[in-house]
Amino acid sequence: MNKFREFLLLIVMLFCVAASAGERKQVIIINGYFFNELPAALKKSITPQDLKVFVIKTPNGTTAVAIYSSSLKLPKESLRYAVPIEKISEGEELMRRYNEQKDASGGFSFTMTSDKPLIKVGDKFPDFSAVDIKGKTWTNADVKGKVMVLNLWFTGCGPCRKEMPELSTWKDEMPDVMFFSSTYESPEVARQVLDNVRFNWIPLVNDTQFKAFIGNNGYPLTIVVDKSGKIAAFEYGTSPEQRESLKNQISELR
Repeated sequence: MNKFREFLLLIVMLFCVAASAGERKQVIIINGYFFNELPAALKKSITPQDLKVFVIKTPNGTTAVAIYSSSLKLPKESLRYAVPIEKISEGEELMRRYNEQKDASGGFSFTMTSDKPLIKVGDKFPDFSAVDIKGKTWTNADVKGKVMVLNLWFTGCGPCRKEMPELSTWKDEMPDVMFFSSTYESPEVARQVLDNVRFNWIPLVNDTQFKAFIGNNGYPLTIVVDKSGKIAAFEYGTSPEQRESLKNQISELR
């Protein structure tokens, strides 16, 4: 398993630990900036040798996953999604503790490199036959001449579940686009999340074909296919930047 995937798994693990503080009290601090999600730039970059990751927890239970690197420069696009400190529960206290710990010993260090994607923009989307949660079979014929978007997820993926409400608004805004979600899990398992989150994309289950696109790159994966049946865009992982980019590209293809 390469270092990039190890890092993402660590972040997921740390947020699972932070869950005991309550989901609304979780936050990420990167070089003194607050974020609700990992910026895409960090996930896609080759991270400097001095990257340091640690957990901060206040006496009142507010928890943050903290990231520090003196050589890491966040682009302006990522900083657009930084959350002002006054909007963070116990923001001042978290920042005080962050500044105390960032130069101290401890934490975890990583060097990250990206996995090679298993799909490519411009490739023809493969022939498929997939079954939704109600037992209906879908094939390429059902999406011919239409823009199609496919989101791969599973129930244990926190970032997958977190983006679902926002993704649902895309279908409401673009009813002419074919939006599918796909999981390798059974209908019974998938329904526990889908019913709770009310994810309105067509839910494909027991996936044995699309899962192969993941490889070691991690979930979620969102793929955009144009009206000619070719892959127009894709994103491994999720962040405000990635979702904004995907939504803009989908809108342009309609």
